[in-house]
Amino acid sequence: MIAVLTGDIVRSTKMSERQYQDLIQLLREHISTLSNSYQARGQVYRGDEFQIHFPDPDFAIKQTILLKLLLITSPVISTPIHCTLSLAFGQHSVMDASPGTSTGPVYVDSGRKLDTSQREALVVTFSDCQNDPSLTLLTSCISHQLNKLTQSQAELLHMYIDSDFVEHQKLADKLGTSRQNISNRLSSMGAHLIRDYIQLINQKLR
Repeated sequence: MIAVLTGDIVRSTKMSERQYQDLIQLLREHISTLSNSYQARGQVYRGDEFQIHFPDPDFAIKQTILLKLLLITSPVISTPIHCTLSLAFGQHSVMDASPGTSTGPVYVDSGRKLDTSQREALVVTFSDCQNDPSLTLLTSCISHQLNKLTQSQAELLHMYIDSDFVEHQKLADKLGTSRQNISNRLSSMGAHLIRDYIQLINQKLR
């Protein structure tokens, strides 16, 4: 089993030429980082869409949410950059160096779900249980939660997830504030629910 993430930047046509170029550069640099850290491979195509495949699916859901948060907090433009993301877990027929020259059910599932999803949504699909209503509902709730975040909330949540859910005191020390302040902020955005969701998705891979 592998994981394939297909994404689409929302309202990219409203950006200036410079903002758009900076955004594409940000995506390419991030894909390069994922390649170095997790052997993931990806590409930007059709202007504002991208696809990344993860040979080891264990990293996929965490990195998918981190990418969504990275775009929200990006300094490329003054307002958050939102995206639609379709993450699929399943089998492949051919996994080449590039997703564009790879094929199999998991690539088809990821692309089709992106095409039929609402804008800014996060969609997660397992090829062996595509009609699981409980997973669909839970993912929709998490997606709604992520899309409501302010940039400052997204920055803190990114730090929390990227540090593997470090103790609140360590985040407080890093940011020069109190543990209670960090705990209150994380609680208000439902960070523990997002943590549990990531763990649940990874448990389904076992």
